[in-house]
Amino acid sequence: MSNLVDDKENDTTRMSSSSTNDEITQTEEPQGFFEKMNLKLSTIKEKTTKKFDSFSERLSPFTFFLKNRILRYIVSLVLVAFVVYFYVMYEMSRGQPTVKILFRDTNPNLLVPLGLVFALIAILYATWDDKFLRKYRKPGLYVVLLTTIFYVLIFTGIDSYLFDLSIAKWLTRLTGLIVPSTLQFFGLNITSIEWNEARIHTFVGLGDPSKTSGLLIDPRCSGIHSMTIFIAIFLLMLFEARKRIHWNHKALAVTILGILGTYLMNLIRITIVLIAFYYGGVDIGESVHNILGYVLLVIWLPIFWLFILPLAEKGRVFRKKKDKRIDDNQKEVSKADGSEEKTQSDEPKIEPPSS
Repeated sequence: MSNLVDDKENDTTRMSSSSTNDEITQTEEPQGFFEKMNLKLSTIKEKTTKKFDSFSERLSPFTFFLKNRILRYIVSLVLVAFVVYFYVMYEMSRGQPTVKILFRDTNPNLLVPLGLVFALIAILYATWDDKFLRKYRKPGLYVVLLTTIFYVLIFTGIDSYLFDLSIAKWLTRLTGLIVPSTLQFFGLNITSIEWNEARIHTFVGLGDPSKTSGLLIDPRCSGIHSMTIFIAIFLLMLFEARKRIHWNHKALAVTILGILGTYLMNLIRITIVLIAFYYGGVDIGESVHNILGYVLLVIWLPIFWLFILPLAEKGRVFRKKKDKRIDDNQKEVSKADGSEEKTQSDEPKIEPPSS
């Protein structure tokens, strides 16, 4: 009889525990859209990591050699050098059917995808299990993505639709006013600044000792390219850092800083180009204009990811002060403990009198 009672109690305990587990499972199920998406992404990441780990274990002797830091850095630098070489040759050969690359005639349009592949391999290889370069992996990948979007806009002709937007017209006029006015303030002989409403460009007249009589600032110089690309990358950045971002005025401030910084990079670019035309003439000016096309945007994007976007993270403003205060308190406690131990060790020991 007692055995039957014990069995019933055990069955009751199992049922209650299973029901409790079911309730816990139901409560732990994600409710929101982003929670479900995060769960799916984490599951995919976990499965991919397991497969990659099992594959890397098989190649462990070979991967140990490839992970050598000196080898990774040298190979990555060589690949980056080729990327720069491909970019310069592509920009210098605009309008030509072929360009000579390593003593071989090549279609200039092939240099872009080839450079992107080399850049991707260099970034992934240089940051492979590297404690120092690990934080630069995502900015580097964003730069590759930025370059891809940039050339897709150009090759497909989608950028022509951007030039028809009202904001492109407004940015063109603003750029054609700010850049020559600033250079005129610093002493360049700017003879005229003429805005043409019908053709949507600003003619900047240059006087002696300029080697160029003048140049046009049209929608291609407005920054609409870089701002469109930045917004696309910025949305991806926000999605990547969605768990860390504090969605209030900080996120809005960071967004404004990102857009203003992107436009400032374009103003710096046009300023350098105008100075190159002024002192170097048409040949040097066109070379600087082509090569400097999106270089400043490539520089700006990692700066934004590493230094500007973290300002919107939760507790970012007070984190350094709080950590510093904790470290100072720990140092004071350790000093106090050390002084007490020293005092105790310096005190004379009183031995009991011998009987």
